Amino acid sequence: MHFQHLLLFATVFGIFVGVVYFENSFAQEETSLHQQWKKLADLDNLTCKSDQLLFQKINGSPLCVLPSTYLKLVDRGYGNYDPSIMSKRPSMSNELMQSMVFNQTLMHHWHEMMQKNLTVMKRTSTNWVSQISSDADLLKNMLGPIASDPKLRLDMIDAMKDHSKMEIVMKQHSGWMDSVHHPVTNSETSYGLHHSACSWCPEYQNHSGHVSSSEFANPERMLDMMHVMWINSEMSQDMHSMMLQNPSHMRQMSEQVVIPMLDSIMDHEDLRQQMIDLLLEHQDFMNAIRHDGPETKH
Repeated sequence: MHFQHLLLFATVFGIFVGVVYFENSFAQEETSLHQQWKKLADLDNLTCKSDQLLFQKINGSPLCVLPSTYLKLVDRGYGNYDPSIMSKRPSMSNELMQSMVFNQTLMHHWHEMMQKNLTVMKRTSTNWVSQISSDADLLKNMLGPIASDPKLRLDMIDAMKDHSKMEIVMKQHSGWMDSVHHPVTNSETSYGLHHSACSWCPEYQNHSGHVSSSEFANPERMLDMMHVMWINSEMSQDMHSMMLQNPSHMRQMSEQVVIPMLDSIMDHEDLRQQMIDLLLEHQDFMNAIRHDGPETKH
């Protein structure tokens, strides 16, 4: 019996120690933000899970929320975008901007700001040309969504014809001139479905499934937040880089600022050649060129 008692005691004690150890470990790893706040009372020392952002309410208390929730809370006036919090947490700032890039409403406002500020437009174009020159896939991100859209590619064709340097290069490119005078080829393209006519186009439709077009109750609050980012040159450059890396965003921005961006690409000698080579492989784009007929200037 004595041995059985010892065995029972050891078993119970082992279970107790295991539970206490688990609870202590869990408490250490998953300390709630509320507990952190009570203990530290210092925003600089608060942490959230990797996919969440730190948000401070009007009354001063903090929350850990998803990026989409963060935007809704700012919109509804529960708190304001705090650049000091984000500047000390680059990963959170990146998460927030990525969420904004996927929001059509916010990006529409951002594009309007770009259109109204020619200095920023030029700076963004110069930065994009630099990035695209170093990474050919980024040129595909820009051209693919435009060339694959029946409406947008017509704007692109007009931009190419109106660009004097591009016009010269196209006329001197034997492959281009030969192709535009060929008969129209068969195509299975329908609006938004481009891969039957374009083997290199990016999978921007996979991205577009995540795009949000949320309407905000108080656009002024969102615009205030965006202007704070806008005047921060580092954040603004990060935002523009995210746009270029996201082909679904390039599709939605094209209607507003495509021509100035394309002009910057066509001003670059090497990128002009790359652009022509890519478009020659895009069946629907070349068919749109051929629809003009051989009597046109190209």
